[in-house]
Amino acid sequence: MPCPADPLLPDREMSLQACVAAVEQQLDRAGLYFGHGTDNARDEAAWLVMTAAGIDVGGFKGDWQQTLGRSQLREVRELAKERISSRRPLAYLVNRAWFAGHEFYIDERAIVPRSHIGEWLPDQFEPWLDATGVNRVLDLCTGSGWIAVAVALEFHVSQVDAADLSVAALEVASINVARHKVEDRVRLVCSDLFEELKGRCYDLIVCNPPYVSDSLIPDLPPEYLHEPAQAFAAGSDGLGIVRQLLSKARRFLADSGTLVMEVGSAAAAVESTWPEVPFTWLASTHAEPAILVLTADELDHYAGQFQ
Repeated sequence: MPCPADPLLPDREMSLQACVAAVEQQLDRAGLYFGHGTDNARDEAAWLVMTAAGIDVGGFKGDWQQTLGRSQLREVRELAKERISSRRPLAYLVNRAWFAGHEFYIDERAIVPRSHIGEWLPDQFEPWLDATGVNRVLDLCTGSGWIAVAVALEFHVSQVDAADLSVAALEVASINVARHKVEDRVRLVCSDLFEELKGRCYDLIVCNPPYVSDSLIPDLPPEYLHEPAQAFAAGSDGLGIVRQLLSKARRFLADSGTLVMEVGSAAAAVESTWPEVPFTWLASTHAEPAILVLTADELDHYAGQFQ
């Protein structure tokens, strides 16, 4: 499939700003979905152009008038063409993603890092959590390990278990653990939820589980088809995994422990399924309820609701 707006990138030098504007137009006209590292065509165009042109995205100094040469523009054209024709998320094409201010390696063995949990990590979930009491952490459904690594970097004295059923995803997680030099504090565990964690106890359990209902799967943009389906498909109401977590998490929490779980599009289903439970909701930057918080005491009190 030809790149639909190649004339916007002529075979001559142009400024970074002009190039980003041209690529933004391409991406916008192509009707792409943005939700795997960016949420709009402008930001994705800037990421794409700078990466293809060899400009350090993380260390960018804001020089939008710098000139891109012909060889750089050729790389931009090729990457834009691939993004549009394949509908693969840009993070997979460049093997890079950011979460909670940290850069991670990513490929198709795991979903692209994204979670509203990252919005709360820099403040260590205050005021809902006393970070001084967090020494042992479990990241369930860790995928490429982005939450586990970010937790280790924010909770400096914590030991983190990062568990996932997918051996392939854990291979990606091992790359990120090594890159961030937290091998001494992050342990990767191949486990079907809590299955291989018997006898362990945590001060904090964090989880970004699959929560997309069967009815929503057919309507997902093509970009999602490149991600492992088991990472987001969660049954008829999106609560297949959430139910298991709510019913089993208490056995693995210290008496002063806390469960933090993102449920995203399943938030309404959570509320309607357990109307008697006073969930604490942490809102996303868009003010939507996305992350539920339950203490060990609350899990004890409402245990009968989750059976």
